[in-house]
Amino acid sequence: MNLTDLHTFNMVAETGSISAAATRLNVPKSTVSRRVQRLEDALGRELLQRSARAVSLSNHGLTLHQRTHSSLKELEEAAATLDHADAEPTGTLRLTTTPSFGQSPRFIHCLQSYGCAYPKVTLQVELTNRVVDLVEEGVDIGLRLHTGPLPGRANMMSRRVLRFSRAVYASPAYLSEQGIPSETTLDQHRFVAHSIVDMRQREWLHRGQPSTAPLPFPEPTWLLNDSSVLKQLILNGAGIGLLSTLEAEAHIRAHSLVRLLPDWEQTGGSVSLIWPSSRYLSPRIRSFIDHSVTEIGMMQP
Repeated sequence: MNLTDLHTFNMVAETGSISAAATRLNVPKSTVSRRVQRLEDALGRELLQRSARAVSLSNHGLTLHQRTHSSLKELEEAAATLDHADAEPTGTLRLTTTPSFGQSPRFIHCLQSYGCAYPKVTLQVELTNRVVDLVEEGVDIGLRLHTGPLPGRANMMSRRVLRFSRAVYASPAYLSEQGIPSETTLDQHRFVAHSIVDMRQREWLHRGQPSTAPLPFPEPTWLLNDSSVLKQLILNGAGIGLLSTLEAEAHIRAHSLVRLLPDWEQTGGSVSLIWPSSRYLSPRIRSFIDHSVTEIGMMQP
């Protein structure tokens, strides 16, 4: 089967006429007709039903078009990838991630350094807690925070950027007022908890591996379903609480939070890049993937 003939047939199927296909392909109508006829001869099937005014797909033609047009698109995108492999990244790159990670120093540093390295790319970022359908909404790359395997559809590609854990934090003001908790006095302190994340299990902190005997879960004074409010209560000195190491690292550097019980932590999760596998990697997509793996994953906390 000649790929040129197959491509020409699919163009007729998509445009609905030999004339339109000829215009799209920039060839004479006779060339289009000859290629389609040659494909029909090779397959031994009538693919087009011809009349004086129009052409339509036969049942065989409809089946062939449905089974081959996506594959031809993939071939075209593969060729475009090779053509643009060495091209300078340009255009608009659409990204999405959660507000908590989007506000982290790691992500902000990555955006800034990428923009300086590739000034011809416009970064359009959406911060949202909803799971964005990248294909339906035309988004190039998502950065997802997840525990366990990355949830998603089979037509997605992914690459882990970094891992994180969760630990106990408090503000210097709280510790000055209430003292530093130990393993034995933890339940004597005011505790700020996330109603979804923290209350999944009653035993939560582990030393080293999760197989070690855990510390018991204190009864919370505040129980919230919003991580930003939870973090602000801890920063304000209301009590102690669990935060991801990603959320806390900037506050540790600013000395506005102190990590407690440094040998104990809770299993956290991963940050992964995700992008549609059916979309060829343009220079701007490929460059951002490579850049973010280096900049986000290697940045010191």
